[in-house]
Amino acid sequence: MKYKFLSFSWKDEFIDIISKTKEELFISSPFINIEGVKILSNCFLKKTSINISLLTNLTSQNIINRITEPSALLELYKLFDQVKISSLGKLHAKVYIVDNEIGIITSANLTSGGLINNFEYGILIEDKNVISTIKKDMLEYFFLGNIFDKILLEKINKESEKLYRIKNEMDNFIENTRVAQLLKEATEIIDFNLLKSRIREGKTINAIFSDTVLYILKKRGPLSTKELHPLIQLIHPDICDDSIDRVIEGQHFGKKWKHSVRNAQKFLKEKGLIYLKDGEWHLTN
Repeated sequence: MKYKFLSFSWKDEFIDIISKTKEELFISSPFINIEGVKILSNCFLKKTSINISLLTNLTSQNIINRITEPSALLELYKLFDQVKISSLGKLHAKVYIVDNEIGIITSANLTSGGLINNFEYGILIEDKNVISTIKKDMLEYFFLGNIFDKILLEKINKESEKLYRIKNEMDNFIENTRVAQLLKEATEIIDFNLLKSRIREGKTINAIFSDTVLYILKKRGPLSTKELHPLIQLIHPDICDDSIDRVIEGQHFGKKWKHSVRNAQKFLKEKGLIYLKDGEWHLTN
């Protein structure tokens, strides 16, 4: 069996795989947003005659939380000649099938989080017999769902705009209440204790960043410090908060994180684990 493992930030691999589609693309993704469809559009330079079948989970709750966006589904009609969409409640499967020849089973939704930001994992399969079985199972899911057309989707999208406005008004109202303040305080206490637990593990901030720099260079190859910063921040948003600077037991969590990254790079360089060449950091091995 031909297979390949897919891990953190696999957007480029996704584009390369999906771009191979000649006739039919099948996607099962409970969550789908505009950012995800934009990445999908990078696979095709213009509207294509390829057929796409999308299985998703379109509910009022998913719409109001903007994790499944009707506007993103409508964008598919601009990309593909023939679009079929089905919504299945409780759908959790994330599957991508290209021409019944290449299949991906993964944890990643068709969103920017799934393809870029999150720690996802998956496996690419190029065994036609296995893919045939997967496709058969996914089509059964598809036809169990609510299959709808573009006209209905346009109506849902129009109503969703009302939902967003109402939710924004509600959020603005709640933001100024005592209940919201209590929620914020409780959240901050949890965040504080989660950060404190990192120290209890015996790791300093510099040690955490050292491990992260090595991981990113191993996965992505040589990078400049400027290129490393956003990737590190994606992995550790809790200790790379630009807006605040928490000091817990002498460790800085927040504004000074880039200074800590520089210290980590210096430490790794002195240990002979990385070196700087032409403005980029390389692994020694």
